[in-house]
Amino acid sequence: MFENLSERLETAFKQLKGEGRINEINIATTVKEIRRALVDADVNYKIAKEFTDKVKDKAVGEKVLTSVSPGQLMVKIVKDELAELMGGKEADFNLNGKPAVILIAGLQGSGKTTFSGKLANYLRTKKGRNPLLVAADIYRPAAIDQLKVLGEQVKVPVYSEPENRNAVEIVRNAIELARRQGNSVVIVDTAGRLAIDEVVVKEWRHR
Repeated sequence: MFENLSERLETAFKQLKGEGRINEINIATTVKEIRRALVDADVNYKIAKEFTDKVKDKAVGEKVLTSVSPGQLMVKIVKDELAELMGGKEADFNLNGKPAVILIAGLQGSGKTTFSGKLANYLRTKKGRNPLLVAADIYRPAAIDQLKVLGEQVKVPVYSEPENRNAVEIVRNAIELARRQGNSVVIVDTAGRLAIDEVVVKEWRHR
């Protein structure tokens, strides 16, 4: 999801390439593309509109220095507003628990498995943690193999029960294993969610 959003935003910024200055016309065009990119990334339309309205207000009237292109200026404005939207400052990562359990949930195809691997690598290399990845997507067998490959790449163990069709049981067993072998964080890669998928929704409610 984040990669797709990044690509869409880059496309929006490219529209300003070659422009000598920012004006209301190219701002409107760029902001429109940014709003579409956010909505396509499942950002609520109202939030996306409020966000792009703020970007537009900040961009209108901004002077472009000779050392900065209109595209670079728009990137800075969008970056600053995204940071503000996300809370304005970095929040501490709560890793309390023995072990701490992080459940990765989201829509189908949003990149949960890849993100799980990246998060595990970050916690191991930057935070000095000893994570355990858990393959709890029981509906997509390829997800287990994908997570195992990622685990090998980032040097993080992966717990899986390929024959078990009970995701909750898999997670409980993984947490018990983590306690026994001293893993400080358990990262659970779950199946993608769709509101119309009653089976997966019920599984989520029982976690």
